[in-house]
Amino acid sequence: MKKYIFYLIAFLAISCEDVLDKKNLGAIDDSYVWSDPNMIELNVNSFYVNWMPAGLFKQSALIQNGIISDEARSGYNGRAVNIINGVRFGADRTDVPFQNWYYGGIRKANEFLQNIEERYILPANATQAQKDQRDRFIGEVRFYRAHLYWEMIKVYGGVPIITKVIDKDETDESLLYPKRNTTEESFTFVIKELKEAADLLPITYSGDNWGRITKGAALAYCARIQLYKASPMFNPSNERKYWKDAYDTYKDVIELDIYDLHPTFSEIWKEKGENNKEIIWFKDYKKGTITHGWDAGNMMRSQAVGDATANCPVQELVDAFPMKDGTPYVKSNPETNPYDYRDPRLRETVVWNGDTYGPRNEKVYTFVSESTDPNSPMYNFDGIDSHQSATSTGYYMRKMKDESLDGTKGDYGYGKGSYTQWVELRYAEVLLGLAEAANEIGETEEGVEQLKLIRDRAGILPGENKRYGIPENISMDDFRTLVQNERYIELAFEDKRYWDLRRWKLAHLKLNNQLTAMEIRKKINGKEVSYTYTRRVQRHDKTNKPVFLEKFYFLPLPKEELLRNPNLEQNEEWK
Repeated sequence: MKKYIFYLIAFLAISCEDVLDKKNLGAIDDSYVWSDPNMIELNVNSFYVNWMPAGLFKQSALIQNGIISDEARSGYNGRAVNIINGVRFGADRTDVPFQNWYYGGIRKANEFLQNIEERYILPANATQAQKDQRDRFIGEVRFYRAHLYWEMIKVYGGVPIITKVIDKDETDESLLYPKRNTTEESFTFVIKELKEAADLLPITYSGDNWGRITKGAALAYCARIQLYKASPMFNPSNERKYWKDAYDTYKDVIELDIYDLHPTFSEIWKEKGENNKEIIWFKDYKKGTITHGWDAGNMMRSQAVGDATANCPVQELVDAFPMKDGTPYVKSNPETNPYDYRDPRLRETVVWNGDTYGPRNEKVYTFVSESTDPNSPMYNFDGIDSHQSATSTGYYMRKMKDESLDGTKGDYGYGKGSYTQWVELRYAEVLLGLAEAANEIGETEEGVEQLKLIRDRAGILPGENKRYGIPENISMDDFRTLVQNERYIELAFEDKRYWDLRRWKLAHLKLNNQLTAMEIRKKINGKEVSYTYTRRVQRHDKTNKPVFLEKFYFLPLPKEELLRNPNLEQNEEWK
């Protein structure tokens, strides 16, 4: 593997020597740009740089996207409270991480597609490699255009579908001020775009091109969108045909026979290159060159460089992990250690009291010691505290972090230092999506087989019946609940949970609840040391009850866009 996708940024600044030698780059003839495949590829690369998702690794989303669901609460105060109590949603807000209007990027895609169709004409004797390259360029840009549309559809519902470049001299008001397409029309467009893009893209890449959008990425992303369309938010009558559409596309991904689960869960975000068969669509980072702040922003207080604890896992997430035999966790005696004999993914996701972390395997203690004054407990430095760099839940983050990084050596700092890859789409999500869709079309046991693969990799014991804790003859309803929980724990902090709760129409039930922290108290009686484990309402939730209103399922179109386009109609709940 010679290069990764992070080199695309460098590609934007370089080209052939004859171009670099020009004194006035603005004087480059436009016809040259659209006749040279190297120049065209530079244009394609800009879509990767500008529109490739980075999820929670983006500094602007580091706090919001985790705590807005029921995965975490932050140690930070103001911003965290504003998100969970809903005050940041509104037509005139510009600081919500996903309330965006992507028509600048869509126009750029339309311009590219128009130019390549009209101006990059291959000769009659063009080689198959030249034809494939041209197809790839088109497929990649159509993929990213579909992605930008989907990022709006899942937030607003139907949006104006624009596929042509609107000339600055255009006088037709229906083109200048387009109306919204219906949600159904918007779904149909995006799904068709991704299917057709998949037909133009290669199955795999190697060498310098590894990391670009593939046929599998387009199909897997299409299947994700079809799963949304089949879900209660967009399919209230539960028409089975939409589930079957998602099922079929997920099967298409699997039948490519190029993806597999990584044998080690924690290495998914660390192992780079073609040997990592789980990753399908990802954003890479490079040590010392292009880094992110996930480690620094989620570090325990004792190992932090500046403020940390952007995402502190909540007790609800911890309780969702099953036992090591796959059976559900049941709350036990408060003096019983709740972390014994649990799903190994729990430790790969969170750091709890007495656990080790970091390059020196330092112990992390979050307990509260008893003191002579019961009203003045003695807090550990890493324990629950009102300080924004201390955990607010009794837990710290482990998932997607690199424990080899050492803050004392300057390996990480605010917004920088981490170079694990953000994995937007991975094979585990494909299996979970297939399991969900299979169940809804009456093929529950096929869904069970997918969960068995997930749980086997996780380290869950198969049991005598080889069902990894999944009950025999499980009903469709019970399996639906099981799949939803499996997504909660397997995909935790991968920017999936909030959107899952929305599409299942469960957000108003799950996100209106006060979430809990774990208060651990240490008792010393002579030489005997014991702990008690008590669930408490998380400190932000005590005074600011979380709010998710029904109208939050479809957010308002930005006010500034309504002012620009008089034909845009605001969502009914926000008029």
